[in-house]
Amino acid sequence: MEFILTPVEIWQLAVIKLFFYLFLIFGIILFFKWPKPFLFVLLISLFLGGTYLFLIWQAQLPWWSLQGDEIFVTSFLQKVASGNFFSDFFYKNLPLFYPPLYFWLVGGLASFFKLNGIQAAQLGVALVLFLSPFLVYFCQKIYWRLSKKEGIPAWKLAVLTASVFLVWDWTAVILKPYEFISAILIVFWSIFLFQDLYFKTLSRLKIIIYGLGGGLLFLTFHFWFFPLALAILLFKLFVDVSHLYFYSRLSLIVLLILIIAWPFLYPLINSLWQNGGQNFQPLFFIPSDLNLKLPFFDFSILGLISIFGLLSIIFYWSKPAAKAMGILLGSIYFWQFLNLIGIIFWQVSVLPAKPFLFLGTVVLDLAFGYGIIQWLESKGENKNLQTAAFIIGWLVLSSQLLGGNFVDDPVVQKRLVEIKKPIREEFTDLIRELKTVSNLNNLVLLSSNIPEISAYLPLNYYLSYNIHFSHPAANFIDRYNFVTDLAASQSPDQFYQKIKKAPFQPIDNLLFLKGNGFYPINFWYENYPTGGIEQEIRIPSDLISEQYFAKIFEDKYFVFYKVK
Repeated sequence: MEFILTPVEIWQLAVIKLFFYLFLIFGIILFFKWPKPFLFVLLISLFLGGTYLFLIWQAQLPWWSLQGDEIFVTSFLQKVASGNFFSDFFYKNLPLFYPPLYFWLVGGLASFFKLNGIQAAQLGVALVLFLSPFLVYFCQKIYWRLSKKEGIPAWKLAVLTASVFLVWDWTAVILKPYEFISAILIVFWSIFLFQDLYFKTLSRLKIIIYGLGGGLLFLTFHFWFFPLALAILLFKLFVDVSHLYFYSRLSLIVLLILIIAWPFLYPLINSLWQNGGQNFQPLFFIPSDLNLKLPFFDFSILGLISIFGLLSIIFYWSKPAAKAMGILLGSIYFWQFLNLIGIIFWQVSVLPAKPFLFLGTVVLDLAFGYGIIQWLESKGENKNLQTAAFIIGWLVLSSQLLGGNFVDDPVVQKRLVEIKKPIREEFTDLIRELKTVSNLNNLVLLSSNIPEISAYLPLNYYLSYNIHFSHPAANFIDRYNFVTDLAASQSPDQFYQKIKKAPFQPIDNLLFLKGNGFYPINFWYENYPTGGIEQEIRIPSDLISEQYFAKIFEDKYFVFYKVK
């Protein structure tokens, strides 16, 4: 092994393993002594949240040490924690373009507790892990109370709740917990909606609830609505409901969703109308996005769960819930199919594999839980069978939760070591210096693009370091071309005049990494079909004259100028 676990990591692992055994033992005790479904949900919550808290014990960095999407997640949270609820996480004069609800809630709490972006991200994961089992359980309970049909026993709700936490990749949950919880909730939302459409039980109250819930889900992660829209169209083919009933009620729900989301959508649409759009965020593509996702044939516990989930959909297809799950699963593959057509004819795709990890997994997990319930019901009151099913199911669940096999992975254990390391010393010094700059959160920086520091400070950039994180109304390519032209200036005066006439917004300060006779500005640029490529623009250091720029501070690595 290339890393060495210290006594601290050994202690962490021991505590988590203790949690595992306690979870296992208390679950079995509850089954025989106090078989209250809510208590099992509580156990899952405590095991998930408690495990995560000990995984990040003494952590100074997020799970992947501020890499990739962690940068925009922590930057967004840092912006909100600093009081900027309605501006883009990199651009000062542009509204939000990424679904903000999770960031508003977690960033608002972080603001109250004076947390930085990294601490806020950890808080967000912990809250999702602690609260999501209750949220899933009570959403089901509320639906069945509102339903005019006979409700279902609480133990079934607990089984379905537990099943959706059979996760393929816990690191993905840690990275983007809002995608995870929104995927779970939108699957339940869709199944309930499809059942109400099937049975024609969409009352006014239910339409309002679906509209409100859908609006909140849209504000949490709106991408899930793309495959869902396909599922709705497919579902109509399999139900005997009049077009008028089906589409009129759906239209009302969509209208309510748009009303709820309008405070987010209107500023975004307006900015695109005024500035035009260059949206590269959903166009990120790598060849593995074309891979056929067939978890049913993976030789593992989760692979078996997937194939049993698929078999449940097939076997119980006549039931509306199974039909809804099957159509949701089919829409995910249909989404990839449509992207294949886009690639073949136009060399364009929109995240073709994105729905598989969370949305597809939740559907198959839920189908598995649904199949178990149907199978147990078909066997009647067979206590021995119920006991055997519970013990095996509880063992499987225990092993697949965050505190199960996940922590035995050497990659995971290495992260326990890595996340305790502080951010690099030169960044620490830079952050300390920038904190002394007055009105920093209102300044626009042309920067060498040191994105890590945005997790600690609410910085505004003239140009995002990553084209895939750039606001669609920022016109990244035009700004990039301006910076390229800026670097080609022939004199300090020409450089200054160009700076003063910067398109889109004024540049207040320059934050540069020091090179050998130049200041490098690094970017991650679109490079279909390999995701992206690093580009560097070099600004000769002799273009910066004290006649035009005031040096605020300088150290061995960085220099910070104010534009006069």
